[in-house]
This record gives sequence, C-alpha cells and structure tokens, in this order.
Amino acid sequence: MNFFKSLLSLFLLSSSFACSSNEDFRTDVYFTEEDLPNPIQLQGKKYNIPEIINPRGLMLKDQYAVVFERKSIESNKIHVIDLKTGKYLRSKGKDGMGPGEVTVITQIEDVGEEGMVWTYDPEMRIFSKFDLSDSSLLAVDQIKSPETSYFLTSTTWTGTKSILGNSVDGWTKYLHLNIDGDTLALFGSWQDMIANRELPRGIKPDELDANFVSSLFQGVLKTSKDGKKAVMAGISIDYIDVVDLNDNSILTIYGPSQEIQDFRIGHWDGFQVPDLASNSTERYLDVYPGEKSFFALFFGKPYRELGSPESLNRVFEFDYNGNILNQYQLDYPVYGIAVDEENKAIYSVTVDREPNLVRFDY
Repeated sequence: MNFFKSLLSLFLLSSSFACSSNEDFRTDVYFTEEDLPNPIQLQGKKYNIPEIINPRGLMLKDQYAVVFERKSIESNKIHVIDLKTGKYLRSKGKDGMGPGEVTVITQIEDVGEEGMVWTYDPEMRIFSKFDLSDSSLLAVDQIKSPETSYFLTSTTWTGTKSILGNSVDGWTKYLHLNIDGDTLALFGSWQDMIANRELPRGIKPDELDANFVSSLFQGVLKTSKDGKKAVMAGISIDYIDVVDLNDNSILTIYGPSQEIQDFRIGHWDGFQVPDLASNSTERYLDVYPGEKSFFALFFGKPYRELGSPESLNRVFEFDYNGNILNQYQLDYPVYGIAVDEENKAIYSVTVDREPNLVRFDY
C-alpha cells in the first residue's frame, strides 16, 4: 500500500562552493494523517529512578541508558542506568564554566568510542566527552565548536573527527566540517522550504530573509551510528530532512500537516525573527536514525500541554526512502526517544508529574 501522495519533484542542484565537489539533490514527499497506518498501541513500563529529576532526553550506549537533565538541574546533569538490571549506576556533569564542566546539555551522542559519550553545550559552544565507567562528574575531554563564518545551531557528530550543523545566518542549510574547522561540504538551501508554498497573512517568500526562514524551520538533528545518514525534524513546521552524507542528497518529507503555522514578522537586533501565534504547536520533538529505518517523535500540541495526558505523543517509523512503516501510539507524555532495534524497544523520558525513564516494547 502506498501511503504517500505523488513524488512531486526531483532535480539536481550544482554546488556553488569549491570546497564541495559533489552535486547535491533534493526530493520531496508529502503525507497526511489519512496516509498513516493504523496506530499500534504501546504500553509503557516506567522505571523508578529517583535521581532523575527533570529529564530532557536520552541515548542508549551498550547496556546503558544515558539520561540528561534540563538546564535547571545544576549538577548531576547525566544519569547512567543499567538496562539489564534497571538500576541507577552513577551521575555525571558538573555545572559550571570551568575545565570539564558544562552549563546545559541539548544533545548526547555515541561516536563509537568504547564507554564514552559526547554532549553538546550550545551556551559555551563546547563538546564534552564523558567516561560512563568512572565516578567523576567532570568530562574527560572537551572540544570547542569549530570556528566558522556560519553560526551553527543544531549539530551532530558524523564520525570521530567531523560534525554536521545547521546554519541560521544565510541561505545555506547544512555545513559539514571537521573538528579543526575545515569545511567538507556546504549543501541544501533554506529557500527550498518556502518555495511554492502558501505563507500566512499573505506574506510573500521574497519578504523573508534567510535568518527568518532558517529560524522558522529549526529542528532536531541526529546522525545514524554508521555516519551515513542524518535526520532533522522540524520543531515548529511539519517536515523531516533525510540527508545522505555520501552524496549530500536531501529527501524532505512534509507531513502530517502541509500548512505553515501562523506567524508575524518580528525584529530583534536588526534581524527578522518569527513571531508565532499564541496557539502555535510543537511538532516533532525528537528523532532516532536507526540501521534501516528512523523514528520520529510527534507531538502536535502547544508546548504548555507537554505533560497533558490527553492526545499523547505518537512515534512514526519511516524507511530511508520516505515510506511510512508504522505509527505507534504511546500511553505516557514523553520528550526524547532512543530505540533498541535488536530488542524492539523504544526508550523515552516522561514529562508527567513524576518524570522518569520509560520503555515501550514494539
């Protein structure tokens, strides 16, 4: 069964940058709620780990779940849980701006180093490496985000020596570079996101600058373990970019809503900024790029209803060609996700009155 509307366009874009020798191309796919398969109801098994206070997200590493806290938690920002026993092992992450310290964590990733994970602190623009086996709160290594002429927001490791990031101060969407700051590739355009689309309030695409469009379409960006695919899902707009890092091609999936949320053009410090309506909703909250498919956590409600027990989160599973494989209905309000594909389990952190780790077998 084909759940998608027709494949609308396929075209080649010649790279305009000498540093990227490959051509990058883009494909669009559209789907609606009617195209989704019937939801599979999942029942969560919630853990009882009192050390988890106000979780933002998590990752899986070997036999561990690694949960990270929001900025409001001053120290013990990372918790290591043994998934085999369900027991809390230790915490990591000391709050501060000194050596080995972090102020906020927005992402935690595995780049293939035994027993090690990397976090990103966007306030200090520092990547920090933590050893999951030792008792120290401090990072064992830290790397400053590479200096570039682009301002990067979301970033993700694509290997032990390279990262992929979003740019918000120009029309270029993706910047692939090594940790020394050398550019490997520049590709994608934020202009593609508004081309031939109806904008709110009769606004025309040429009225919007690059800073505005890139800010409106910001999302969660993660890379698969093998470093071959990256997936970004929009927080304010329904879209998912599937990036093939071998040839810089971008498959963009729009849905389940095709509309761009209502906004006004605001201004801050000389730049256009999106001013979303008071009834705006959060769309995709997290993604997990797996081996042969990826999972996207969909919310679709105002942020103030994040912990509401009504109309709970769903997880959409796609293959890397953009075909919808499954729709999972969760029974807890959650924020981040990570998937154990071998044992067919989705792990998440709840945002109810008693936040904790939860497992959904699928």
